[in-house]
Amino acid sequence: MTTFPMYLSEYPNMNTTFPFHLSIHRIKDRFPSHRHDYLEFSLVIEGSGSEIINGKKHKMEPGTFTFILPYQIHEISASNESPLVLFNCIFDLGLLHDIGLQNLLIETEEFLVEPFIKIDDHHFLKMRGLMEEMLKEYTENKPYKDIILKARLAEILVTFERFRCKQHSPSINMGKSTKKGIIWDVIQYIHTQYHEDITLSHLANRFHVSVPYLSELFKEHLGQNFVHFLHEVRIRHACSLLTSTTIPVTDIALEVGYRSFQTFSRVFREQKKLTPTAYRKAQPLPNS
Repeated sequence: MTTFPMYLSEYPNMNTTFPFHLSIHRIKDRFPSHRHDYLEFSLVIEGSGSEIINGKKHKMEPGTFTFILPYQIHEISASNESPLVLFNCIFDLGLLHDIGLQNLLIETEEFLVEPFIKIDDHHFLKMRGLMEEMLKEYTENKPYKDIILKARLAEILVTFERFRCKQHSPSINMGKSTKKGIIWDVIQYIHTQYHEDITLSHLANRFHVSVPYLSELFKEHLGQNFVHFLHEVRIRHACSLLTSTTIPVTDIALEVGYRSFQTFSRVFREQKKLTPTAYRKAQPLPNS
């Protein structure tokens, strides 16, 4: 019998203006096969084990840093004698574009470079210190918190990429987009222009590929079709507006790209199992 990986689509703090979450995980045995629509990285600080990403296995030990793309299937197994303890950071794809590191998507895709590194002991202390500082900032409520977190996120990912460039030889020139790499440009476009009247044919024309080819890229890389992905992006932004503003629900439907309130309400109920109004009532507004 075929076993399908779990699909995770929720995480703490996701429906806010800064969709980002950082914590320390302890894995005693196994975190089962799963995929999700957000970015993730981890740094092992104790223990040992292994991780499988899209069928490719690597060791996990103190100093192992892994960078997971959206929709990649992955699982973690800890050693029986030494459970894994790791920093785990999950964040929205849009944040990667905000800090100007979207090329990490193309470089990591299909293992053009490996999605992990092993940091030496000296630099591991520095990386661990950066993560501890970011966790402290995340758990406190100081002014300009989001700006500091964004700066820390950029520093950690740049540090990771510099180490990765030293340890692995990429099979393409860095920064050069491949044809398959177009999917990440398309995803970025949808994340920024979701409120527009976007169609698959419009995207195919814009990115100079055929409609069938682009449709296949969505299925191959995201595990779903274009329409479903567009709905996910729009509803996620709608959730953020519902929980962080008092904008009328009908205006939110228009704001996120739905010309029909009935369509917005139907899609919202399908994804969240609540009406938009009920969802807002279940999520207290900031400072309430």
